[in-house]
Amino acid sequence: MEKRSVNIQIDHREEAFYSDSISIIHNPSKFILDFKQNTPRIDQIQGKTQETIAVKHKVIILDPKFVKIFLGTLKKAIDGYEKKHGKIKLPKAPKKPQMSEVVTGIEEGYIG
Repeated sequence: MEKRSVNIQIDHREEAFYSDSISIIHNPSKFILDFKQNTPRIDQIQGKTQETIAVKHKVIILDPKFVKIFLGTLKKAIDGYEKKHGKIKLPKAPKKPQMSEVVTGIEEGYIG
């Protein structure tokens, strides 16, 4: 059998992306993982102080079979992490908001 060599180039220009939120959507042919980064800011607009939340996101589209493989790999990684560093503790789920606390609608100007 003939030996062949393959050159692999890795593009390191893309910086790592920290995500503090994720949305997952699926249809019969794909899963769409939308990783989001929410950053609160205080802006001065026409002399008034306004709180702004800047949202960046990175979308990953995966084949359903690969998602299943990814889930197994992620589970193994979490198990290894917890053996080495201890159990990952999740925050308690917040109580359900009362009707007076529910906000409806989409903020004007949201792009996403």
